[in-house]
Parts: sequence; C-alpha cells; structure tokens
Amino acid sequence: MGWRSMAEIPEIPRGLPGSLGQAVFRLIRERGLVGRSETDALDAEWKAVVGPEVGRRSAARKIKDGILEVTVTNSAVLQELRGFLHEAVLQQLQQRLPNSGIRGIRYKRVR
Repeated sequence: MGWRSMAEIPEIPRGLPGSLGQAVFRLIRERGLVGRSETDALDAEWKAVVGPEVGRRSAARKIKDGILEVTVTNSAVLQELRGFLHEAVLQQLQQRLPNSGIRGIRYKRVR
C-alpha cells in the first residue's frame, strides 16, 4: 500500500488485526508524531521521560548501535543524568520505545 500522507492511512479499530505498518502509523498518530523527523520524535520521547527541567537542558540526538546519544548543556544536569536518574530514564525509554533497541545512554556535554 502506498500512502502518500498520514491522513490517507485508514483507521483500524483497537483490538482488530491489521498490518504492522498500520499499527506503527497508528502509534505515530496517537503520540502526535505526525510530520516530525525521527530525531524530533526521539527528542520528544526523551523530554516526556525526563520532564521539563532536564528536557530544557538536554536533547536526544540519535540511537547508534543501541546507544542513545544525548547532548546536555548544563553540568549539574549532566551529573544528575549520569547518576541517580540514569537507570530510571533508561528503563522508561526502553518501555516507551520497545522496538528502538536502546541498551544504554551516552551523555555529551555541549555549550
């Protein structure tokens, strides 16, 4: 099926079988990710997990070889993320993005 836009994707009632592609598109639509790039969508999930304070000072950039790369603009936030927030954030991202293959997170301080 060659859909040209998200608006053309038919709705599938919950609980009914459909193609994997339709399920993915439905999830994208439900999460409000229509029209975003993959990076924007990943960063939106990151910010939803870490909250507004940490989210303002950090950004998820990409997943490479199972490692989520995150840039951080504040040293104190970097220490929080590397310390007591790390495991909780990793677990939440793995739950929210089960098909992403995220195994770890690498933080990089940027100015």
